[in-house]
Amino acid sequence: LIRLVYFCVVVYNQQYTLHERNMGFFTNALCLGMACVYSFFGITLAISMRDFWGPNSPGATYWNVADASGQWFARTLGIWMTAVTTSPWWAGVDKHALKKVYLPLNLLFMPMFIQCAFYMGKDTAPPKTNILPINMWITQVPVGGLLLISNLLAMRESAAKASSGRKRK
Repeated sequence: LIRLVYFCVVVYNQQYTLHERNMGFFTNALCLGMACVYSFFGITLAISMRDFWGPNSPGATYWNVADASGQWFARTLGIWMTAVTTSPWWAGVDKHALKKVYLPLNLLFMPMFIQCAFYMGKDTAPPKTNILPINMWITQVPVGGLLLISNLLAMRESAAKASSGRKRK
């Protein structure tokens, strides 16, 4: 067991550069969380919004309307979401910069998730085929909330590191 823990620690330490480890827990957690949520969603949107999350969904319908233009837009958005949220690992995008990009997005996503969850009527109402008998956008409200809180805490890490760096000089 000790060797397994040691192996995991060594692999973890080799996986991240010193700069990334100095980013802070919430910065890394935010970027990983955004990548997990939005690259999964993005890949499925890029394949087919209509079949994964739209009217043809086998049980997780977010949209009851999906015309050709909506399908096209969902595909382009899915590609963008996946490319941006996974960019720290394949393109070397700085997580410190990315958390600044994510902040206005996460701030704007929350009211939009609430709108879809509670105020869009039949366009987002759950069909009888849904696995959960609720509007699927309701599930996005707590996910978006956790990502927003992580984002705010990540920004606070930067402010704390900056102020502690100024005190030393």
